[in-house]
Amino acid sequence: MLRVESVCFEIDKRPLLRDVSFSIRSGEMVAVLGANGAGKSTLMRLLSGEKQPSSGRVVLNGSDLQEYSKKELARQRAMLQQQHSISMAFSVEEIVMMGRYGQFGGSPLEKDLLAVRETMEVCGISHLHERSMMTLSGGEQQRVHLARVLAQLWDVSNGLLLLDEPISNMDIQFQHQTLAIVKALARKGFMVVAVLHDINLAAQYASRILMLKGGRKWWDGQPAEVLTSAHIYTAFSINAVTYTDNQTLKTQILPLEVHLAAGDFNSNMRSDQ
Repeated sequence: MLRVESVCFEIDKRPLLRDVSFSIRSGEMVAVLGANGAGKSTLMRLLSGEKQPSSGRVVLNGSDLQEYSKKELARQRAMLQQQHSISMAFSVEEIVMMGRYGQFGGSPLEKDLLAVRETMEVCGISHLHERSMMTLSGGEQQRVHLARVLAQLWDVSNGLLLLDEPISNMDIQFQHQTLAIVKALARKGFMVVAVLHDINLAAQYASRILMLKGGRKWWDGQPAEVLTSAHIYTAFSINAVTYTDNQTLKTQILPLEVHLAAGDFNSNMRSDQ
């Protein structure tokens, strides 16, 4: 279990997260939603152990994250960052193998090679295994990093998988493929926390929605409970219609069109000019 207990985080006395508490059990896939600046990425860094809370604590399987060594933590949780910087021409296979570095000593074992092969296959990048990362598109690079993160926990039964905007730059096929992969792992006991911007994909794949605003947790519950028109307007300042799809029984969100006249924001285009 992952427990977040009254966590606050601030930089230069500026609060980024305020008194956030929740817990996640094995088998849950939680989507974190919120407008830009709501505190989503900050929360993910605290969950990963990259940052320490200013107050409160994050507890993984009964122990404070700060009590784990880096090697111990790497064997229980993996984090897909929002930004990646590759300045050397590593091959795709070499990048994915980096996810296994915490699992072996001098050279990879057969289980490590198997994890790399299977994660490349499920992420649709096996045919790219010899290519340099520098030659790939943004979406292809994102799938390579996803495979690396999955390889890190491939033989763990109940790992913590943290994904900060995992489907950015991906086309629609691989957006769905990625979320289907992590949802399948959740069904097998993983705890999955994913920051998403597409509300409909969150409603479709997540078992829970955690919605942040201004560094605070505003709502936490099943998609149908959290994704109401009123909540969406409060969090995103956008009008939307929500309904239940008759075939899938999933909540669907239809943002309403925003109407603007160019003269409202460009003085050169006003009709009285």
